[in-house]
Order: sequence, then C-alpha cells, then structure tokens
Amino acid sequence: MLRLLGCRATHLQRKTTVIHADGYTLLLLKGCCVQKIAFLGAGIMGQAMIRNLLKAGFPVTIFNRTAEKARALEPFGAKVAVSPRTAAEGADVVMSMLIDDTACRTCWLGPQGVFDSQPSPNAILIECSTASYDWIRELAARSGKSGLRFLDCPVAGRPDVAVAGQLNMFVGGDEAALETVRPVLRAMTKSITHFGPIGSGIAFKLIYNVLGAIHVASLAEAMFAAEAAGLDIRAAAEGFSTGATGSPHVIRHAKYMSQGRHEDPIQFSGRNRIKDINYGVKLAEKVGAQSVIGQAAAEVFGQMLPLGMGDLNDSELIDALRVAHGRSPTVKI
Repeated sequence: MLRLLGCRATHLQRKTTVIHADGYTLLLLKGCCVQKIAFLGAGIMGQAMIRNLLKAGFPVTIFNRTAEKARALEPFGAKVAVSPRTAAEGADVVMSMLIDDTACRTCWLGPQGVFDSQPSPNAILIECSTASYDWIRELAARSGKSGLRFLDCPVAGRPDVAVAGQLNMFVGGDEAALETVRPVLRAMTKSITHFGPIGSGIAFKLIYNVLGAIHVASLAEAMFAAEAAGLDIRAAAEGFSTGATGSPHVIRHAKYMSQGRHEDPIQFSGRNRIKDINYGVKLAEKVGAQSVIGQAAAEVFGQMLPLGMGDLNDSELIDALRVAHGRSPTVKI
C-alpha cells in the first residue's frame, strides 16, 4: 500500500488520481505510477502527443532541438529541458517522436543524450519515431545493456489525428512492459496493437507506410493521366474516391489534388514519404521480400526533389508530374 504524509488528491478523470505531496506529483492511473515522462521531439506530431499526455494528467518534460516549439507547451503544464540528458534524468518513461535515424541517434546516444542520464531504475524507453528497423534493433540492444526495458511503438495517423488522440500504435517488445505503460499510450491513441517482440512494431509500420505511399503516388499518376486525357479532374477525383479504388488515402488526397489546395500547415512532406519508403524497402530486402512497387513509388516522389518541392505536401506530387511533362502546375513553384 502506498502511504504519503500530508498529501492531497485530485481526481482528473475516471480511474485517475493525482496525489500531490512534498512538492512533487505522482499520477496513479489504473495501477500505473508515473512521476515523470521525458518526451523528445516537439514537432507537429510530438506537440499533439504531448498535449494529450498533459491533458490526461501526466507530468511531461520536453526536449526539442528548436526550443521555441517546446516552450509553446509550457502554458499547458509541460516542463522544458535543455538537453535529452536533463529531460530523461529520473524519468519513469522516456519517449521520442523524431524525424529520422540521425535525429534519434543524436537524442538517444549523442553527447548529452538519454544514455548520459540516469532514468528511474524501472524506466521504460519508447521509440515512437518512424525510423529504420536497424536503428530500432540498435537502440533496443543499448537499452538492454543499460538494464532498461524498451518498446518500439510507432504510430499511424496524420497530425489532425494526433491532436484528437486517435492514433493507431504498433508495438514491439515485452508484453509486461507494454501493460505497464498502456495507460500512458492510451492517452494518445485509439488502438494499440502488439505485434510481438522488439522490432515487430516498426517492421509493420514501415510496411504500412510503403503501402500508404504507393496509394498516394499511384493516385497522383492516375489524376495526372486523367487530366492529360482531357477529363474533368474533379470528376476523376470523385470517381476514384467513390469506387473500389477509394481508400482513405485516395479519398483524402484526391480532394487536394483536384482542387489545387493543399494542407496548411504541411502534414506529410514528399521528402518524408521518400525517407519512409527507403526504410521500408531496406527492411523488405533484409527479410528476403521484395518491394518493386515501393521502389517505383520512391522514384515517383523523387521527382519533387529537383524542383525544390521536397518539403511540400505529398499531395503536391501531382504538380511535380505536371512540370516533369511540360505542363503548368496549379501552384507557383
């Protein structure tokens, strides 16, 4: 039984109690005792995930390379650290949501990184980034050498889905560790699927993202072909969306491509599509599978880069195809 002297309790939500004692906060949520979450990365996805953790009552300390993005969360109750090391010091859970392997390696293993710190002895380390399979295996091995538990927990869903706390999460790692942090993960997600041992979560996510990128690249080619054939592009968008081809990716992107109006702020860039495809293709090769269509999708998205469009929305791929074939884009490049 937990005994705290001179404490006061605040009930934040059903099955959640926050006990304040001697200047610190202990969150009890369905058996989960968390005094500190360290969160690395306050980009557009990270910010949404952090806000949902704070909304659920979890104490969060943030590190972000651009400090202004982290400070934007201070009014919601977050604390801001000057380095991953200081963020992770004494943390019960350390999570990251970063752009790629390089950013992950810097925050976890670099100077003033997480492994220069002393998290809680029972800490669980969680990588939510869409990184490479090889990086996840390396990070898991490093965690094990430090006596810390590790889960790979990549998520699916665009920033608006993250804001709503409706992400789908794919988990690899020990089931007992997952159950320990499930209340934390539930604050950000609508579903949590445990795929098996370490690495299985990111393996599925990379395969999933390659498939999603293929949908978008194929749609851009189909929409451009319809336009080149003299068809009404809005009618084509409706046809692709309402027929058997109408996956959620197709429905969402057909609207943007046909209207020439794209998401602002940018939700998923062409450059990040290419990064994810390359990680996924490498995984397929590693396990003895193939990704011929995935490689083709990377080539299609690659047409955005020489035009300086790599950091634009993935839906703007259609304009790269127009330019590549001597036609005018709907937006100025």
